[in-house]
This record gives sequence, C-alpha cells and structure tokens, in this order.
Amino acid sequence: MATSIISRGSETLDIWPRRPAPKIEIDLVGQKPGLVNSYTTGDRIEGVANITVDHETRFDEIEIILQGNSSTLVERVSCPGRTGAQHMFLKLRQPIEDSEYPTPRVFEGGRAYKFPFMFVVPDHLLPQVCTHPKKNNQIHRAHTMLPPTLGDAMLSVNGKTLLDDMSPSMSQIAYIVRVGVMKRSSSDPRITKALANVAKKIRIIPTMEEEPPIDTFGHTYYRTRNEKTVKRGFLRGKQGQMVAEAVQPKPIRLLPLKCEPCETVSTVAKVQLRFEPVGDEQPPRLGSMTSKMKSSTFYGCNPWEDFPSQSNGVPFSQVGQGLFNESITLSTMCVESAQWEKHSISDVERRDSVNSTVSDIPTSPSASFSGDTYYTASLVIPVSLPHSKVFVPTFHSCLMSRVYSLDLNLTYHTPGANVLTPSINLRLPVQIITEQKGIDSVKSSLGVVVTQEEVDEFFRPHLNPIVSRTVIDVAAPPEYSETIARPNLRSVQATQ
Repeated sequence: MATSIISRGSETLDIWPRRPAPKIEIDLVGQKPGLVNSYTTGDRIEGVANITVDHETRFDEIEIILQGNSSTLVERVSCPGRTGAQHMFLKLRQPIEDSEYPTPRVFEGGRAYKFPFMFVVPDHLLPQVCTHPKKNNQIHRAHTMLPPTLGDAMLSVNGKTLLDDMSPSMSQIAYIVRVGVMKRSSSDPRITKALANVAKKIRIIPTMEEEPPIDTFGHTYYRTRNEKTVKRGFLRGKQGQMVAEAVQPKPIRLLPLKCEPCETVSTVAKVQLRFEPVGDEQPPRLGSMTSKMKSSTFYGCNPWEDFPSQSNGVPFSQVGQGLFNESITLSTMCVESAQWEKHSISDVERRDSVNSTVSDIPTSPSASFSGDTYYTASLVIPVSLPHSKVFVPTFHSCLMSRVYSLDLNLTYHTPGANVLTPSINLRLPVQIITEQKGIDSVKSSLGVVVTQEEVDEFFRPHLNPIVSRTVIDVAAPPEYSETIARPNLRSVQATQ
C-alpha cells in the first residue's frame, strides 16, 4: 500500500518527556550554499547523510530515499474551496548493508555517523505508476516519462532571484532526498516510526525526446492557416483576400543544465503569405510581425485520460480540472522589406515540376479564389526564448501537463485604414525538448539558430480557504529489490 503524502499525528500520546531527536544533515556532492542542485537523466545524485545524537539512541534502520511527488489544487464551482490531489510517482531506496550499521544499533552521544548514498536519475518510471483508465497507449507512455520539477520555488544560479517557470501555485512537481532514522514499534514489528526525518530539495529536468508534430486538422485552438478579407478602409471596397499559413516549427532544444545561461536557445517559424487581388489591386504593404510564446499548464484532481486540450468547450473548473496560461512577448519586427512575388495560374501550369522545390510551392488558394493572378511572400521569424523565464520541456503526467504555442500577429497597411491597423494572426504548436549532449553537438543539431546579422539582413527598420482535500493515493513504485505488483488506486477524503 502506498504511503500517503499527508502527514498524520501520532496515534499515541507519550507521557514521558522526549529526548532530543537525532540531528540529520544531508550533504550533496557539488552543493553550493543557498542553491538547489540540478540534475538530468542519467546524472548521479551523490551525497552523505550525517547523523549525530546528544544521548544514546537505539534505532533499527536508516532510510534514504529519492522521492518524486506531484500535487494539485482545483477550485470547486459548486461550493467555496478547493479539491486537491497528490501522487507519489517515484520512490528509490538506497540499500544499506548490515556492516555499515553500528553493532548494536545504537547511536552514541557526541559521535558522528556517515551514510553515503547514490541515486541515478532514471529515464522512465515503472509501468504501475500509471494505472488509471486511458484512452490510448500514447497516454501511458507519456505518463511514465519522468516529469520535470515544476512550480517548486528555488533560487536561480545568481542566488538572488527565484526561478519563474510560469506555473500556478495550484500545481507542483517536486523531488527530494529524504533521510529518516527509523525504529520499529514494540507492539508490532511490522510498524516503524521515524525518530527523525529530514528532506533536501533537488531539481530534476529530464531529457525529453522529440515527438511527432501535432495533428492540427480540425483543431479549434491552433490556427496554422488563416484567411482574411483585405479592405481599402472602413465601409470601403474589397481589395482582395489575404492567406497566411505555417507549419509547426522544429522543436526548441533546451541546452543541458551545465551550459552557460547566456547561450541562446531558438528555432524559426516560416510563414507563407498569399494575396489574391480584386481586379488589378496591388498587395498591401506589410507592417510588423509580433511573436508571443504562450505557456499552458493543465492540472486536475483526477488523472487525465487523454492529452489535455483547450479546444474542449466544457469549463475546466466544472470537471475538476484547471488551466493556467501565461504569454511572453518574444519580438516585434518590421517586415516591410519582404517582397511580394506575382504569379498566374497559367505560369504555374507551365512550370516544370522537375525543377520545382518545396519552397516554390505556393500556399493553396482561398475558398473564394476564382481569378488567375495572385501574389506570394515568405517570412522567416526567429523564435528565441528569453532569459527572464524558466522553460521546462513539454511533458504530460497523470495530474498535470505543460505545452507551448507560438502566437504570430502580422500587421499590414491598406489605403484609407488610418484608425485601426488590420492584422492577421496564427497560432502554432511548439514543442520544447531537452537533450543530454555537449553544448557543441546541441548547437549543431539545432540547425535553425538565426544570427542577428541574418535577422538584420532580412528585416529592417488567487486563494479561498480550503474546505476539503481529496488525496489520490496511487501506490508508490516498488523498490528495485521488490517484486513488481499492480497496485490499487484509492481515494482518501480528509476534511480540514
């Protein structure tokens, strides 16, 4: 049976004064004062647990555990308050040989005892971590990937500012190394209690591989193609039809944790434009392109059976789910220098398909196009992540998910439009991944990093009192030494 994350009081009341509890200090290799150690997939989490006591203390075992927990809170609609869920998805135990313990198992006052430990950050969780109903096998695969630390307040490398990973206070994924001095109950040897228990926070950002592009066909949230009527001004005649289209950009690959924060992580978005004129009208003069990165954190008090989406018309709060969005402006660039190229249907039909390339293929016509002449233009938009925010890789877990989208807004100028500047917008899915490579190989694998010279050449110019909490107590993963068994999923209701 899984260990509940909610602390509970002692079942018995000691009538004798208690001796001071053992003192535990956890020293991690590479620890810097005031900072939290960061690790990724395959890294070793090494350290020593130092234990001292003021008086002779009997004990039975030392428990050293690497633990991963996720917790969520969701506002209730029916009545004031929140419903919460907690899930222990990782529990690795450090084996300690009998020879490492003192004989007898008694700590002597004034003497220091050291217990070294070492964990390796896994790349996957055990299958029985995710036993809830699922709509497809891809969900189980995603939910058994190690999720990144999320929403757990900690200092940045400068030791002064907190990391802002754009997550709400209602969702958190945390990793700790926990050390406990345990003693068996005299009435029931199967029951142990902690004479002392200390935890040290760590940060884990696992490697995340590239996933296939999202199928946006029929998707009501993402907009990879947009058509808009271009008018000469308010209550004036139609100038033509504008079409903007783009595909999902290549993933943004976060640099390894050991890289300097000044390094730029980027990709590019390629937008194809098409203008279908009315008569002999000329295409509009392009203005500026504004790009924004939108971070979306989905969380719930029940496990997600499918990949979450903002296309669902049912409010999240009515189904025990929550959504937190935050947008960051990346850049606003002048694109007046982009050149329109004139085409005609007859020219396209005469073009030799052998000599054409992918970049030559124009955007498909609008639904109302019936003419012969049209214009095309192509924009390459650099997408660089700012250093003011912390971006975690795209992931999906049982209780929460993090996804990203890129919002592009293109303005253009038409005669007579003096008050409001018309625009056309797109919203593209963006995947952020991590790879454990050397910095040089990561940079070379990007293949889409745009230098400032190339850019210049192309462009110019929340909280109500908690009434109740539901704990989804999924059985913790077995230790490596235990037999793998399928746990039961149970709910525990606790009223505060």
